[in-house]
Amino acid sequence: MVTGDPGATKPTSSAGSDDDDYTSSMSHLTIGQQIQELSKRLQNTTEELHQQVRDKHGALLQQATHAGRFDAALNTLADEVQRVRETGHRLKGQVDTQYQLVENQTQVLGRLHDVSHLLRSAGTLLALTAKLKSTKDVLRQAELHFELAQLIDDKDLKDIEFVQKERAFVISSGQKIRNLTQMQLVTGLQERNQNQVVNALKIFMNFNTLEKSLENLLATFIADMEQSLKECFAGNDISVLNKSPTQGTGSSTVKPAASRGPGKTPQLTTTQNFRAKFWKSLHWLLYDELYESCTQIKLLKAALEQINQFGYTSESSDQYIPRRFWQKVQQLLRKSFDECSQHVTQTLQEGLSKLLTSARGLEQRLNGEFKFENELFAPLEVGYVSKCAANMKACLAGVDLPGNETVDNFIRVASTELSAALIDGRLTNSIANVFIACGKELCTKLEAQIKLGADSKQVVDLPNLQQQQNTTLANVLYYYKDSVRRMLSDLQVQFEKTPGTARDNIFRSLEQADLLIGTILQQIMESIITTISIIILSMHREPGLNSERLSTTGPSMYMKELQEFVSRSWSNHIALFDDKPMTTKCGHELAKRCIELFLHNVCILRPLSRAGRQRLKQDCQHMDQGLRPLCANLAELGKPSRLLRAMSLLIVQSPQELVKQTIGEDSLVPSYIVLLLLFGHAGADLQSPHTTANWSNERLIEWLDGHTAEREKLELISGALQRYRDNARRKNIQQYDEVYPMMVDYFEQALKAIP
Repeated sequence: MVTGDPGATKPTSSAGSDDDDYTSSMSHLTIGQQIQELSKRLQNTTEELHQQVRDKHGALLQQATHAGRFDAALNTLADEVQRVRETGHRLKGQVDTQYQLVENQTQVLGRLHDVSHLLRSAGTLLALTAKLKSTKDVLRQAELHFELAQLIDDKDLKDIEFVQKERAFVISSGQKIRNLTQMQLVTGLQERNQNQVVNALKIFMNFNTLEKSLENLLATFIADMEQSLKECFAGNDISVLNKSPTQGTGSSTVKPAASRGPGKTPQLTTTQNFRAKFWKSLHWLLYDELYESCTQIKLLKAALEQINQFGYTSESSDQYIPRRFWQKVQQLLRKSFDECSQHVTQTLQEGLSKLLTSARGLEQRLNGEFKFENELFAPLEVGYVSKCAANMKACLAGVDLPGNETVDNFIRVASTELSAALIDGRLTNSIANVFIACGKELCTKLEAQIKLGADSKQVVDLPNLQQQQNTTLANVLYYYKDSVRRMLSDLQVQFEKTPGTARDNIFRSLEQADLLIGTILQQIMESIITTISIIILSMHREPGLNSERLSTTGPSMYMKELQEFVSRSWSNHIALFDDKPMTTKCGHELAKRCIELFLHNVCILRPLSRAGRQRLKQDCQHMDQGLRPLCANLAELGKPSRLLRAMSLLIVQSPQELVKQTIGEDSLVPSYIVLLLLFGHAGADLQSPHTTANWSNERLIEWLDGHTAEREKLELISGALQRYRDNARRKNIQQYDEVYPMMVDYFEQALKAIP
């Protein structure tokens, strides 16, 4: 290798700059001058190369020597490679010969093996076919077919002529057995022969057609039901539906009616006849035919469990036979309901309760193992509810002032509709909502006729025309309310069997009637209470209560007037209402109010003589008798009744005995009553609380009615006691009223007892 002088090589940058200078200098020369310059430079280059060869002559010779040796080594290596290649060819020839020999022998053995396998398979086929021909047991034949299945499907055996006859026999026999088994399966299900069904299923298992056979069986059930639905929707007689399939053979067989699609209009004389046949047929279809199919499915499930096919009998499996069957049934019904003709749809909607009765009857007959989805009948509910609403509203149409006859018609229709709908909870709730809406409309019409105002409140005279009309309206409302309750009582057993809140919702809807009756009664009760309050207040003007010459026998004048007014107003105005529970409640409230007014007026009455107190004691007893028209047994009033009897004793007791009354929550008589009674035993200087505040008796009674807290009443009494003490100090009175210390002590105890 020639190596140049390092000093002879110029830097790249210098060479680049020289080239640039040379190019720039050449650009100024002519072509001839440029050729001469190039020739000169070429001559210089040649001379320089010769000089370098002369300088490196030894190195070049040494490198040439090495190249010769390398060529000799390469030639030697090539000879060795050639010898190895020749040896490899000889070995390959020897191996190929042996391999070809082995391959030929292997092919011969493989063909011998195939022939042997075919002969064995053919022999097995012939042997099993012979057994098949000699076996009469169908189940055993199915087992033999299971063993023959792979042989029959073998492609190689199909080309062997001497087994073709046996193959054809096996195939034909298998088809006959499957057809016969399918018939036996259907017959076994119809005859409830579980052993026959089990054997048929085992045969299908041996043929590996169990799933296909079950699917065909389900398809048969659905096809039969679909045909029955078409006949039913076509309005055919029930005898066509109830005809046995085995009646289709023989010369005497009646030809079935031509199959009609759901959309064809039945040729019937009247709509009524069509509907009668339609519902009779549909009930038979659901209650009898579908029940028969479900029973067979249950038997099929038991048979599958017996042969350990739990994939078809486990509810968690997608192949669960009862679920698959029931889903197909509901799909068929849903499709039939959606695609049927308009007049059939109308019939289904208007008779939905009949359809649900048949459906729920089927569910109950099957012990709840098969249940229809609620959404299946939902599309029919709208029409049925509309029909029921129209029937109920027709009873109220054109009636501005409903009476008992209107109520009777409405309740009769509503009872019929509810009774029919009670077969299904969802439908019952819908019909109940319609009934509630119609009931609200009835109450609204009655409410519009109620008279309010001064004329409808008077209780002094006999009832006027407005009050008579209000009483009539209240009695109609009560008659409606009572009729609804009797209707619900009659349907109680059916309501208990049907889940839902329909009954409670109807009961709650009666609150509107109670409210209207209460409105009519309330205005009369307010007038009665106002009049009673005026009569009782007149006791403060009763003559002789401060005189010892007063007779203590018989009632006071105000008490006589009160007894007469209570008896007259109750008999003339309240007793005319038929709603006795509400009038009884009003009577109790009125009696409590009378007792409260009487007690408040008695405890502030002063001055009183001993004879006057005895007269008031008698008045307490006469009050008990005077309230009998309002409440036959005053003991039912509870605490007010006991308080009235206690007042008859307290009014005649001395201050020393009064302050011994129990204080606190267990006390029957409130503390403020005792304190007000003590004011009646005091002198004129110890004024009553209302006198101290410059109130009239009427204002004090109103104040006591409006302030029910015990503390507020004690604070009012405290003001009177404080003023008396201040006046006594200002007047420099040496001794307080003898009742005052007892009142102060009792007051402090009462104040401490308040929680």
